[in-house]
Amino acid sequence: MKKLIYISIAFFLILSSCSDFLVEENKSSATAENFYVTKSGYEALVNSAYATLRDVYGGTPYIYCAGTDLFFGAHQDAPLALTTYQSLTPGSSHVRNFFEKLYQSIQVCNTSVYYNDLTEETVTLDSRMGEVKFLRAYYYFLLVQTYGDVTLVENMVSEPITHFERDQASEVYDFIIAELKEAIELVPETQEDYGRVTLDAVNHLLSKVYLTRGYEEYGDDLDFQKAAEIAERVIERRSLLNSYPDIFKYMNDNNKEVLFSVQYDEVSLMNGGAHNWDYAWGPLIQGTGEGVSKKNLLHPTKFLYKIYEEYDTRFEGTFWNILTAPYSNAVLFTNTSDILYYFPRSDEEIANVDNWVNARRRFRENAVIVPIGEHWWDGNNQKDYPPLKKFDRLQDEEHRYTHDLFLCRVGETYLNAAEAYLQTGNAGRAAELINEVRRRAAMDGHEADMEISAADLSIEFILDERARELAGEGHRWFDLKRTGKLMERTKKYNPDIKSLYDSGSDPFLGNNGAYKILRPIPLSAVALDSGEYPQNPAYAN
Repeated sequence: MKKLIYISIAFFLILSSCSDFLVEENKSSATAENFYVTKSGYEALVNSAYATLRDVYGGTPYIYCAGTDLFFGAHQDAPLALTTYQSLTPGSSHVRNFFEKLYQSIQVCNTSVYYNDLTEETVTLDSRMGEVKFLRAYYYFLLVQTYGDVTLVENMVSEPITHFERDQASEVYDFIIAELKEAIELVPETQEDYGRVTLDAVNHLLSKVYLTRGYEEYGDDLDFQKAAEIAERVIERRSLLNSYPDIFKYMNDNNKEVLFSVQYDEVSLMNGGAHNWDYAWGPLIQGTGEGVSKKNLLHPTKFLYKIYEEYDTRFEGTFWNILTAPYSNAVLFTNTSDILYYFPRSDEEIANVDNWVNARRRFRENAVIVPIGEHWWDGNNQKDYPPLKKFDRLQDEEHRYTHDLFLCRVGETYLNAAEAYLQTGNAGRAAELINEVRRRAAMDGHEADMEISAADLSIEFILDERARELAGEGHRWFDLKRTGKLMERTKKYNPDIKSLYDSGSDPFLGNNGAYKILRPIPLSAVALDSGEYPQNPAYAN
């Protein structure tokens, strides 16, 4: 099966901020009128829409993971605006960059939609329309969750616009849902090119959109039921990968668990463009020739380290429980490399350290044993703690590998459905779905030990389970915001935020007595608009 190669073309319309929605930049003599109307030109345009995923997800994942119950800022380079909220303002660069990249990406999608009716006829045109509608809906979903009311720009911009209105979040959700319903009718169940949007990816996202809207005051009474029913369509067709650690295994990016991902094929990275999702988790490795570059920027909290149960292999699938020198040997030569550190976490592992050493004494006899404890979640600890490993890259003379970023996968589909069922009062079906996920995660022979009952379920348990399953995958801030638990759980589990509360300061309290649940509209969008572009209340003067 061919893999979709992203091709970035340099002559599509560029959005840089609200005030610059109409700036055109033509770096080639080719024009849209004579290029996008050809089969090859239109395919290049649609591939550019896919390539925008790298712009949205390419940087260090602060906007997705910082300031949550799972990770805290452990270095001065981590942006305080996102790790503790206290200094979050409309001038915060990460908020501005996210806003701008999303609108830039939407403009490429809008251009793709526009030329779909003008380009030459091909058998793939309907599918391509569905694909770009999915991408556009995906970007608006990120926008509305992050900023609330935002501007709906549905058409290709071809002349200057100096003023925009903010559309109600409810209208944005209506637009997203309509886009995804259209995409369902257009995209196939499978694609010849791996990485293109498929029916299962669209249903996964539509289910999550309904689930998210269901918590809002403008949500529909049937949103949770629809979320569950649509997720079940995916669950009927797609199964969980047998082994949780194998989901993120080296060179296993194309596995049956993945519904949609940001791809990083080696050929398409010849001119750069790799993501930075492995950098922030440490341990500190820079300038050592180890094939990786890491810094302790977002450190796992005590809550995250301790939430995994005795027989849950998701710990080993999420973190390295050993470190080698070089670091990349843990990826390439796990069983034949000298172990520098071993991090036993369960009672059984701690009790059997001697057996662990003797099993491969040649490689383990000099390992430093660091059992779970305060040292693990000390933010000043730069080297001997279990680091997150899900999206590790490897860049040395022999290996040029950038792990794909999984945006939609079946494990989350199960949890989305379970959460939706819980909200409809069907805890029984919710427990069944969660037990499938937990049995998959269990050590061999301990499947029954991992099962729960319907009586165990609550939104808190769902969030705990999402932490175990999805840590570091870019969902956590949105999970906490969706369920209304952002302030409560960060106050309880994030040491930096808890410290602020304990000192008498509320980092979430903004202007006008409002709380910083939404991100601020960037200063550039507000200041450069020729009319009045309203700010979110917590940041308004």
